[in-house]
Amino acid sequence: MTTQVIRRLLQTIPTLIGVSIVLVLIFHLIPGNFVDSNPTISKERATELKEMYGLNDPVHIKYIKWVQGAVKGDLGYSIQHKQPVTTIIDRYVWNSVLIAGAVMVLSWIIAIIVGVFSAVRQHSFFDGVITFIVFAVMSLPSFFLGLLAIKLFAVDMRIFPIGGMTTTGANYEGWAHVWDVLEHMILPVIVLTALNVGGLTRYFRTSMLDVIKQDFIRTARAKGLKERTVIFKHALRNAMIPAITLLGFEIPSLFAGAMITESIFNWPGIGGVFLDAITARDYFLMLGYTFFIAFLTIIGNVVADLLYRVVDPRVRMK
Repeated sequence: MTTQVIRRLLQTIPTLIGVSIVLVLIFHLIPGNFVDSNPTISKERATELKEMYGLNDPVHIKYIKWVQGAVKGDLGYSIQHKQPVTTIIDRYVWNSVLIAGAVMVLSWIIAIIVGVFSAVRQHSFFDGVITFIVFAVMSLPSFFLGLLAIKLFAVDMRIFPIGGMTTTGANYEGWAHVWDVLEHMILPVIVLTALNVGGLTRYFRTSMLDVIKQDFIRTARAKGLKERTVIFKHALRNAMIPAITLLGFEIPSLFAGAMITESIFNWPGIGGVFLDAITARDYFLMLGYTFFIAFLTIIGNVVADLLYRVVDPRVRMK
């Protein structure tokens, strides 16, 4: 098992190299940079900064310099924030992890429960209502759903805070601080969960429908097992096997999908910082964060392969 894991990790190296080449090339082709887009910087200072940070270097020189730093854990220097990119990612990424972790747990719990009942009661009124709600929510853009949630629950009903991570001016400590953060994260978590749960629900419903039609399910029922045992012990267990492959891609997708939502709710996460970097043409921050998401995706793929093998021993890693 250990040999297979090491071999699988080594196989990711060419992928990471290919991703890094594509990313550097793409960001090199993006017009403009932080220096040129900042009107407060004089021409002499702009020339000096471009030379200092290698903004005028050919693309192959940029790539070589960036890779040399990335191997050492240095993803470049953010001119916008005047800090190393790794420092910025480390500062803000944990706020995003807090949101992403809560959304992932809630999404999977809701999707499994609703998907199972929707599959068991196929073509029923419950199934029709769930299908309608799922497609309705999935069709709404995240910014609209976020603004709607703020309007209804923060402005009109005043149940939750409008935005931010903590109450402005409040210096809560201990459990009071924890509760304050929880209050502020409820709305963004609700919005992201609503957007994320639809696709998962349809996936679990389809997977359950495929499993409950199998011969071993009919055999289990013929043996006189309770329907609850048949569904949750036999059917759900086998329906979860294909879903394991989704786990590895959940967190990277949540980070990518949370950018707009974090900006709407003024949540100090890495997604909002990345959007600001795009606006400011902060080259190294954009490149470093995008490579970070690509790295998470590749590692998530490896983890999904390992989990798939653990759940289903019949699968052998190559």
